[in-house]
Amino acid sequence: MRSFKDLVSVILLSIRVNSSRRRIGPQPLVAALRRRGQAGPTRSSVQRSRLRAIIRLVDRWFPSGPNCYRRALVEIGLDAAAAAEPIYMGVRAGGGKKSGHVWLPSEPVPSDKYDATFVV
Repeated sequence: MRSFKDLVSVILLSIRVNSSRRRIGPQPLVAALRRRGQAGPTRSSVQRSRLRAIIRLVDRWFPSGPNCYRRALVEIGLDAAAAAEPIYMGVRAGGGKKSGHVWLPSEPVPSDKYDATFVV
């Protein structure tokens, strides 16, 4: 039952986040999603891993393709522990496709792969 409820929550929030991330800057958007996530459940590591799997599955369905920023935002909005974590944004000089990544520290990415890393 929890997985179905999580699937529905992920779908609905992913649609809202996808629209919002194009109109709202990272700081106010992350703050709003943190408030939402703090009111949500704190999951065990197994439950959180399942939530991430659902988020990745739903994220692939978007016509624009998978997006790490959208995934991190959805997790922050649905899990109290994720809402308490900083969000990292790494970018490589020169820009272009695949020149950046967004992640939560609970799923670490080597920050030395990026020329600059921002924390929100």
